[in-house]
Amino acid sequence: MRLRDLLADDELGLVLLNDADALERPVRGVYITDLIDPRRYLTGGELVLSGLVWHGGPEDSEQFVRALVDAGVAGLAAGTARLGHAPPDLVAACREHGLPAFEVPITVSFNALAERIQWRAAPRRELISAVAAGADLDRVLRMAADDLGADCWVLSATGWVVGGTAELPEQTRRGALAEFTRGRLPRTWRAGEPHVLWPVETGAEPTAAQWFALVSGDLVEWDEHREAVATDLGTVVSLVRARVDEARRIAGRSVEAALRRLLEGSSSPTEVAARLETAGLPADEPLRAVAMGVGDPAESTTLLREIAAATGMASVTAPLGDGAVALFVDDPEHLADLEHQLRCIVADAEAGLGERRLAMGISDITAATALRGALDEAAYARRLAEQRRGRAEVAAAVELASHEVLLASAPDELRRSYRDRLLSAVIDYDAAHGSELVRTLRVFLDNNGSWSRCAQLLHVHVNTLRYRVQRVEELTGRDLSDFGTRVDFYLALRLDPDA
Repeated sequence: MRLRDLLADDELGLVLLNDADALERPVRGVYITDLIDPRRYLTGGELVLSGLVWHGGPEDSEQFVRALVDAGVAGLAAGTARLGHAPPDLVAACREHGLPAFEVPITVSFNALAERIQWRAAPRRELISAVAAGADLDRVLRMAADDLGADCWVLSATGWVVGGTAELPEQTRRGALAEFTRGRLPRTWRAGEPHVLWPVETGAEPTAAQWFALVSGDLVEWDEHREAVATDLGTVVSLVRARVDEARRIAGRSVEAALRRLLEGSSSPTEVAARLETAGLPADEPLRAVAMGVGDPAESTTLLREIAAATGMASVTAPLGDGAVALFVDDPEHLADLEHQLRCIVADAEAGLGERRLAMGISDITAATALRGALDEAAYARRLAEQRRGRAEVAAAVELASHEVLLASAPDELRRSYRDRLLSAVIDYDAAHGSELVRTLRVFLDNNGSWSRCAQLLHVHVNTLRYRVQRVEELTGRDLSDFGTRVDFYLALRLDPDA
């Protein structure tokens, strides 16, 4: 099928926005995206459908169009639901770069347009029809596997197998997860038996919250038919993911408002329990609360939903404050294992965080009537995780019995003042002289003031170590032979893990 065929389809009602010189371009597939740079998901020849959520001005249009042209797409179909029309600067950018562009009437949904394109262009019309008729993911994967002649799976970057046509070996699962974060799809991963990683465009961020398809075989051996089937599979899985996400949002909305009121003191545990029942969680079962943040509330919510799904436990996730919270309901034995599961899942997801830092806090097991306390525990545990060094840290309520709870619960301004009062002179000295007084102090305190052990770890003579410690004392006016002083410096270093 060519772009001209779409323009001639009266039921679609597409409006051409620029020159018609390139309407003979073939359309190999369709991708729905609102990312400003979706190149990693594109293989060339697609019609890209976008609701223009990314648009904020001419610079955004230029960046978006350049990305599409660089990926070799067939054209762009711009939705009108958000802005009412395609912005002139977007039309100008498409014209300048020779990218055919259409405007999609508000009466035509992207799902309908994608279905029409696949129906006319791809050999596996049954996949689209099956999804439209309500087929679940396992049935779609079986249909695709029959046509591909190979087993196939859908994986979440958090590590769980969303669906598949066969048992996926653990080594293959872990290897595919690691490979997914390393570059653009599709491509073949050849560790052991070859497998093709195929993109599933969902627009979910961060990468750790995305799905992808995995197919046994080697991409270089595929003919056009298999590529078309895989393209269809990616499209229908993105539609299934859209259904899943919408169901999750509905469940989250039913709980979010009640949680906010509970924290504000204007709601009762009974009301929250009723909301949990509405969301499909039995209020008479014990629960655990999990608070998580990755720097953005929407991204935190999307990722925590995927992490929660990976546990296999009944849960509901909602945005709360600057992050997200999830409530897990199960029997006490399974809830007791939740911390271990979450730590493993977060470890799998870390590679897909990009530049983000993940901090997660887990409450103790409690009854739904004590939910307020569980939310507070999870929030404090999250703040404790934020004080640690790693890019993905998990802290549980049991750890709140340590000195770290004081650090996690203190206001940011107070923590900065305390840290600077004790360490600023030493940090400034290191910066000016290229010395390692802060590192020396950290190792010295971590080893309970043992001169020989500390000197050994720092690979210096004991006399050199004594000189460094003396220099710290001179700069700060504090005596490190005093136990209280050592505690003060230890806490200050915990507040500045990068120092």
